[in-house]
Amino acid sequence: MAANINEILAHFSRTTDQFLSQDEFRAKLRSGKQLRVKYGVDIRSPMLHLGHAVNLWLLRYLQDLGHKVIFVIADYTARLGDHDGRLDTLSGFSEEEVSRNIREFIDQARMVLRVDDPRFIEIRRDSEWYGQMSIHDLMDVFSLVTHAKLIARDQFQMRIAEGKELYVHELLYPILQGYDSLMVESDLSIIGSDQLFNESIGRLLQEKHKKKPQTLITTKITAGTDGRQKQSRSLGNYIGLAHSPRDKFGRVMSIPDTLIDEYFRIYTDIPLGEIDAMKSLIGEKPRDAKIALARAIVARYHGDESAAAEYEWFENTISKGQIPDDLPTLAIVSPRMEALDLVTLARPGKSKSDTRRLLRQGGVELDGKKLNDPELKLYLKTGDILKVGKRNWFRIEVVDLHDLVTEKLWLKPMQMGDIGAISNFLPESDFAEYLSKRGSTKRVRAPMMKDVFKKVILQAEPRNEWLWKIIQKERPEAIAGVAHLRRDAQKGNQSVWLDPDLEDKEAILNEILTAVNTHAFDVLGFSSIEFKTAFALATAPPNLMDLHRSLTNMKTEQLNKDNPDGSWGFTKEGWQMMQEWRRRTSPGLFKNPAEPPRPEAALPRKPARKKKPRPGEDPGGPQVPGGGKSK
Repeated sequence: MAANINEILAHFSRTTDQFLSQDEFRAKLRSGKQLRVKYGVDIRSPMLHLGHAVNLWLLRYLQDLGHKVIFVIADYTARLGDHDGRLDTLSGFSEEEVSRNIREFIDQARMVLRVDDPRFIEIRRDSEWYGQMSIHDLMDVFSLVTHAKLIARDQFQMRIAEGKELYVHELLYPILQGYDSLMVESDLSIIGSDQLFNESIGRLLQEKHKKKPQTLITTKITAGTDGRQKQSRSLGNYIGLAHSPRDKFGRVMSIPDTLIDEYFRIYTDIPLGEIDAMKSLIGEKPRDAKIALARAIVARYHGDESAAAEYEWFENTISKGQIPDDLPTLAIVSPRMEALDLVTLARPGKSKSDTRRLLRQGGVELDGKKLNDPELKLYLKTGDILKVGKRNWFRIEVVDLHDLVTEKLWLKPMQMGDIGAISNFLPESDFAEYLSKRGSTKRVRAPMMKDVFKKVILQAEPRNEWLWKIIQKERPEAIAGVAHLRRDAQKGNQSVWLDPDLEDKEAILNEILTAVNTHAFDVLGFSSIEFKTAFALATAPPNLMDLHRSLTNMKTEQLNKDNPDGSWGFTKEGWQMMQEWRRRTSPGLFKNPAEPPRPEAALPRKPARKKKPRPGEDPGGPQVPGGGKSK
């Protein structure tokens, strides 16, 4: 038994930093009982990288020896923050978010752990106990830990030295995390060094309750792919378990040469003797050593076959400069755009400043020609090849958005050059209300309008928003307005802006809405509910808009289930009012002949609010019928 224990300790020594204590660990292994090994799960960010996997591989090793891993999901205490020592205050999570993040975590952990056998894994949530505790129960727990013990934490001392505030809930968090260990009867916890204080509180609470304290093992932390800070998603310097084999291979090839030996020891299972034998290779031919490292890491998570395939791809594409056959498609709808906008579409998670820097450093090519100027105006064609950085290639596909045609109007997809032509008649007050539906309450300026429209125009497929410019057939040289449609009607509904100088705006508005909504049905695949919601808010008079808002805010159990068409939300009377209004304003949407309109008095309209005229504007300017403001 002693030899087996020595083998276990030797295996752990490769990646562990501290034991608290090794003698305790030996005694627990010698007991022969199945150990309960606690592993805390941060539900805020279920992204796992190679640094996390160091702990996961030790857990897997213990599972293979017959021990059980206890995942503790901090769904209750996550509201307080401090999972990683940053002392950040967090907002709460919905049950849906918690469940989704747990699924994502398990899917990634499955690459290492045995997650489907209840003999070797148990999943617990700390809401199981904290959700049931009274304030008296919590006070009993808090009374076991002194202020002096808590305030000794180095992060707290640093905060005090810097003159920063220290909140009570931050002081309490270590107690809550430590209490988790008591509740799941933890024998062992494998953690990062930033969790050592919190888990030591767990040992204290176990001792106070006459339980054997959990053994604590901290693991070694290595720098991320930038060679400076530890791996972090926000810094982009990580190799994620969810990354594809190709991404893993490429990211390993980007690490500094100084990290090669350490990555071999911490992130691979290659025997240490073989790593020692590679010292000369690492020093003299670091590229070859990195290739061996990348193959080892990919093979560990995806198998030898994937590692060989990614090596071949890397050699042909990166080393020899060949264009790969399996290029992903980058679908765009505007063939004319600036280089910065194109590259932003290709790497949506990066900031514009980072993208500008990549362009100016020569890291982007279009059909083999470098794009160094972020403001360079491009004309793109289907089949163009875009290379971004060393490993990312795209085949461009220009997607056609069809024109919409009515009796008197053309609705054509907006292009970048059209934005300036509409800014002169788009009222700031109306656009401010439009922006507020997108979560913005800022004062609107022309550049902001341009930025919002630009984002919609350049949106890659599959799209969620569309913009059409409105042109009268009798005046094809001018833009008469803009029509906007969103797929998700709950986050904002379609809008139409018209030039206030237009005549017969009501007739134009009806033609536009008929064309756009018919397109929504036939081409964009909208569901009936989304379509009606968007149409109602775009065309209804004020009293029906108020009706719609009140109904959509009702709870599910309050909704009328007996509507004529089975839809939700409207009472029978309200639905009939909406249908009649729609028949009057857009008869083209209905196959049956429109019913004779009721007298105007039957559909009362609220008087439009008067706005203060802007300089040069007629105080008595025209109003847009249909419940809209002056356009």
